[in-house]
Amino acid sequence: MAVINVTPRTDITALIASNDVAEGDVLILEEGMYFQTVNVTKNFIQILAKGPGVIFDGSSILLTAFILSNVTGVVIEGINIRHYRDDSIIIQSGASNRIVNNRFNNMLSDGIVLIGSSGNLIWKNEICNCSDGIKLTSGSTNNWIIENTVKDGFVDAFETSSAADSNNAFISNIAINHRDRGFAIFGNNNLLLNNLVINHEAGIVIDVGTDSLAIGNTVKDCRLWGQIVFNEFSNYFASENYVECNVGVGMSNISHYGIFLGNKISYNGDNGFTLDELSTGNLVKDNKLVCNIPENIIDNGVDNNLINNIDKPCESPSDVCGNCSNKESIES
Repeated sequence: MAVINVTPRTDITALIASNDVAEGDVLILEEGMYFQTVNVTKNFIQILAKGPGVIFDGSSILLTAFILSNVTGVVIEGINIRHYRDDSIIIQSGASNRIVNNRFNNMLSDGIVLIGSSGNLIWKNEICNCSDGIKLTSGSTNNWIIENTVKDGFVDAFETSSAADSNNAFISNIAINHRDRGFAIFGNNNLLLNNLVINHEAGIVIDVGTDSLAIGNTVKDCRLWGQIVFNEFSNYFASENYVECNVGVGMSNISHYGIFLGNKISYNGDNGFTLDELSTGNLVKDNKLVCNIPENIIDNGVDNNLINNIDKPCESPSDVCGNCSNKESIES
C-alpha cells in the first residue's frame, strides 16, 4: 500500500487509472481549491483530506465531484464540496464504500446519491442547501446512514425512493428545514432510530413496503404531518417516538397491521393520532397523548385495537399547540 500526495494541479481521475495507483493506496489531498470531477475506478482507494482547507468547487459548471461506479471499499473523507450542478457524490452499483466527515454546500441537485448500491457507510457528513440531502434509489440495500446533519434543502433531507430500497438503517441523523420531507422512506425493513427531524412539510413519510421500524425519533415543527404511514404499507412498528408541536397531525396512519407502542404525541395542531378509514388491524398501545387540538386520538379505521393510551386534553384556553413553552407544567 502506497501513500501518494495529491495537489489541486493533479488530474486525480487519470492518476487513479494509471499504473502509479494500485488497490489499497491512499491519496492525501493537499489543501487548496480543486476544480475537477473524480472518477474512482479501482477498489479500496482512500481519498483523504490533509486538512480542513481541501475544497472541491464545481463553480456551477461541473456536474459531479466524485463518481464511484462498480467499486468496493473506497473511502472519501474530510473534503469540502460545493457548487456542483448535479449530485456531489454518486455511488452506482458499489458496495462497502465509506463516505465520512465531508461537508457539502450549494448543490443544484443532491448531496449523496446511492444507486443500486449496498453495504455503504455514510457517516458524519454535513449537507446544506441541496435538493435531496442523502438519497437511496434503484434497489439500494443494507446501507448505514449515521450521524449526518442535513439542513436547508429544497426537497427531502433523507430519502429511499423505490420499493426495492430495503434493509437500510438511518441512525442518529439530524434533518432541519426542508421544503418537503425530513425522511421519505419507501421499501422494506428500513430502520429509523434516534433521528431528530425539525421544520419540514412532513417529518417522516412511510410509503410502499412492509416491516419498517421507527424508534426513538423526535419530530417537531412540521407543517402538515409529524409522521404519516400510507395505506400501501403494512406491519409498521413505531415506538418511543416524540412527536410534538407540529402544525398539522402528529401521527397519521393509513396502513395495515402496524404497531404503535409507547409514543409521546403532544401539542399538535390538527389532532394528535389519527387512524384513517383505510387503516386496518393496527395496535395502538401505551401511547401518551397530551394537548393535541382538537382531539388527541381519532379512530375511523377497521378492527384497530386501542389499549392503555393516556389521553390528556388541554387544561385551559392558553394551552394551545403553537405555544410549547407551557408544556412542562401541563404534563407534570
